[in-house]
Amino acid sequence: MRTVPVAATVVRIGIVAPSRGRTARAVHLGTTLDGVLDEVFDQVPVPYRNPTWYRRPEGDNTTLVIPPTVPTAWVVLGLAGLVDGALRRRNRHLNEFGRLRLRLAVDHGDVVLRPPHFGGAAIALAVWLCEAAELKAAMAAAPEHDQLLILSDRCFTAIAGELDPAEFRRVVVPAGGEREIAWLRTRPDTGTRNTGAGDGLAPS
Repeated sequence: MRTVPVAATVVRIGIVAPSRGRTARAVHLGTTLDGVLDEVFDQVPVPYRNPTWYRRPEGDNTTLVIPPTVPTAWVVLGLAGLVDGALRRRNRHLNEFGRLRLRLAVDHGDVVLRPPHFGGAAIALAVWLCEAAELKAAMAAAPEHDQLLILSDRCFTAIAGELDPAEFRRVVVPAGGEREIAWLRTRPDTGTRNTGAGDGLAPS
């Protein structure tokens, strides 16, 4: 049976330096990320509660597929703020070795979702953005930050009116043999903004 692509927002979350410290640390970081996301999902605003959210852990990464009924601007602003807050609460009890740091990459576009499998242009681009050398370099250059965010150009352009352009810088990243424009947030979010439905994220 053929599956028709649907428009969705994809968030790819990558753990920074998961292999430093071998298996025990990698397991700890993965467990901590699961706890962070559980905490974030508990803060879902009622209008965004939707069973079609999809969350899949993939080793050192987690992919979220968010239905189009949830505004992309809220995903970018609300999710980043909630994740940052949950990270800070978790990390304040951990030493530097146990601290969890994350790379967040966001795109909005075609997704083919047939659990446990998924694919599509937005999935692929989010993966490439999350692995971008520019994002990894920015994390290394800002050790005080628990997370940083990168947006695809089409995602940034679609919600540019709701963003502060001074917080982003344009970068060009490799993506499947091509090069894509993306927008790197130069500081983490420190809280959610009003995007029309309060704070929080929808459940997986």
